[in-house]
Amino acid sequence: MVNNIYTCLLKFIIAVMIFVCTVFAQNTKIPLHPKDLKYDSLNWSVPTGEKYRTVLENGLRTYIASDSSLPLVKISGTVRYGSFFDPDDKVGMASLVGTLIRSGGTETITSDSLDNILGQKAISISFSISDDMCNFKASFLSEYTDTSLALLKQMLFNPAYEQKKIDQHKAILVESIKHRFNNPGPTLSFAYDKHMYQSTKNSRFASEKTLTSITRDDLLKTHKKYFKSGNMILAVAGSFDRDTLIKKLETLFPKSDKVTDTTFPVIQSKPALKSLVVNKNISQAYVRLGIPLFKRPHNDYYPVIALNEIFGGGSFTSRLSSKVRSDEGLTYSIYSVAESNYAMQSTWYITFFTKSETFSKATGIIYNELDTLIKYGVTDKEVNDVKSVFLSELPSMFRSPFDIVSNYAMNEYNGRSPDHYKNYIDAIKKLSKADLDSVARKYLVKENFSITTVGDTGKILKANDILFDLTKKQPQKVVDVNALNDMP
Repeated sequence: MVNNIYTCLLKFIIAVMIFVCTVFAQNTKIPLHPKDLKYDSLNWSVPTGEKYRTVLENGLRTYIASDSSLPLVKISGTVRYGSFFDPDDKVGMASLVGTLIRSGGTETITSDSLDNILGQKAISISFSISDDMCNFKASFLSEYTDTSLALLKQMLFNPAYEQKKIDQHKAILVESIKHRFNNPGPTLSFAYDKHMYQSTKNSRFASEKTLTSITRDDLLKTHKKYFKSGNMILAVAGSFDRDTLIKKLETLFPKSDKVTDTTFPVIQSKPALKSLVVNKNISQAYVRLGIPLFKRPHNDYYPVIALNEIFGGGSFTSRLSSKVRSDEGLTYSIYSVAESNYAMQSTWYITFFTKSETFSKATGIIYNELDTLIKYGVTDKEVNDVKSVFLSELPSMFRSPFDIVSNYAMNEYNGRSPDHYKNYIDAIKKLSKADLDSVARKYLVKENFSITTVGDTGKILKANDILFDLTKKQPQKVVDVNALNDMP
């Protein structure tokens, strides 16, 4: 009897559910196929950065946004300093600064004590230095905001550069120099810079001699010269009151005295050789074909990056990858890069690796693709696809308040307009087939490319193909890999 009651009740519930679902489906008009689904427009627009920007009384430029979604604070900052400012006899100075500013202790806290404090409170602070920028990052729980800011201030303005840490890091760098050319990929990058930027500050390598000459006093003087509030831009987002944080930053960061001239040296790409061949006993040939490009800002930049995406930058969808990798099977990796640089003249290069015996064939096919691009241009579909890719990527740059303030801080560091991202959308939308074909004819002329190759020179120089003969790429220089250290 009980079982019959349960069975009847279950049937009743199922019948009611079927009835409700049927009525719901009829009223909501559920599409019969996923392709018929309709979505409301997102109506996304680029967020502005001006409302987050404040120049403090101490000269520090800031972009600050309150974000209470998590009890965290994130910081990203830049200092206008980099290895381009290293004296020629002390190359490697910036590398030491970038490491020791964090690991070398401060005037009031030893390096070991500093590590313990940061570890106990899960505070992350890091520094990195490139050719034209010192970047620092910090993240911490909002309850440790005062402690974290005080520690960051100590590192930025009162580093100790402990001698034991200097000696330790010098030894690490000297050891790394001994293994500089172990791997062909990094070796190709070193050789390419020597080739394309001969006798400039971009072709310098640190050596044991230059590192040994750097003293603690050199580091302290360099730090005092460049690490000033007026030479920095700070982006901060997290769980705090904005006005309160501004007051803290004005108190903690010292007021700048006369700001140091931070104009970067003029660096141009003027390769004297058409071919640099570096001998290394490996079975593959690592290759980079490059041409001088320009320093940003430049009117050709947007059509150039769009063309690069189509030709070789678009991963497996690009013309080079489709032809050389997929169709011919001559390489696992081939791509092109149109560099973006606000500090010096950049280059546009194509890079790949292949068997030594197929080097000339692969290079010849690339040359054919360059000719085809110039002769026939790009297609309307390729132009529309790349524009769609660029525009669809933009919203991901502004997913959070920290994304917004850090992007606009970098935007200012590069000297761009506050309306840069809004103008970017308009510029990409206006790109046409004619624009891309024009820059192809202007830049991608195969005779203008210089070629840097790392591999077994005996095999590479013999691997001539009807499409390409490296021995005819003159003037040419063939060197042993270790000789790169002595090239200007």
